[in-house]
Amino acid sequence: MSKPIEVSADRWTAWQYSNPQELASGVAERFLSAVEGGAGRRSVALSGGRITEVVYRELVSKSESRKVAWEELDFFWADERCVPLEDAASNFRLAQDLLFGPLGVKDSQKFPFAGGKEPALMSQEGQAMIRQYFGGGDSEVPVFDFAFLGMGEDGHIASLFPENRDSDLNRTEPCYDVIASKPPPNRITLSYPVFRQAREVWLIVSGAGKAPVLRDALQGKGHTPLKELLSMRTNTRILTDLSLDGL
Repeated sequence: MSKPIEVSADRWTAWQYSNPQELASGVAERFLSAVEGGAGRRSVALSGGRITEVVYRELVSKSESRKVAWEELDFFWADERCVPLEDAASNFRLAQDLLFGPLGVKDSQKFPFAGGKEPALMSQEGQAMIRQYFGGGDSEVPVFDFAFLGMGEDGHIASLFPENRDSDLNRTEPCYDVIASKPPPNRITLSYPVFRQAREVWLIVSGAGKAPVLRDALQGKGHTPLKELLSMRTNTRILTDLSLDGL
């Protein structure tokens, strides 16, 4: 695998890989290095998407030669569709089939949103689950160790979409139900405050159609959810197969 190009700015560091496969391999290598050897319990928020499938396969493959304490990692989701957990559209199902099953991750380490229920109920139960895990009062923001995010061609992250930007920026709950502009519309998403407070946010971006939005956000332009995220954090990591020339 060729060495990625690194570009840094005040609030983010980005690595450009040559193609989607090398991107997925690079993400897997970096994450395994970050958790190798174990360091106590750590929380990880996962996302879905096509590149995520390749990342999961790379994690499983590369884990065979690494000393990773998978039993110390607890898994949540950055967002989820309001479908049963076994549904093909479920982000949980993707992780279960391609990551948890092959690695033998225990059910006690999985904290999915309760799929297949009414969105408002999924939201309420999700808030209770997160607050019970992290402790603290209702006004305290849970601090995830890792949050993995993708990005859509409209600049959305998790299920924070441009058309909901103003209302989303005013939400303070750790998670809530939303109506998305792409199917399936009913979803649960973690909130901006959660992503702002996360110790590490890794944005994984693949797909040529996303290049203009990514570039604008990295330059502090526009009003996309990604741009909002970058403006409220100081240490976001971006891993992409898109060109970073000129940044």
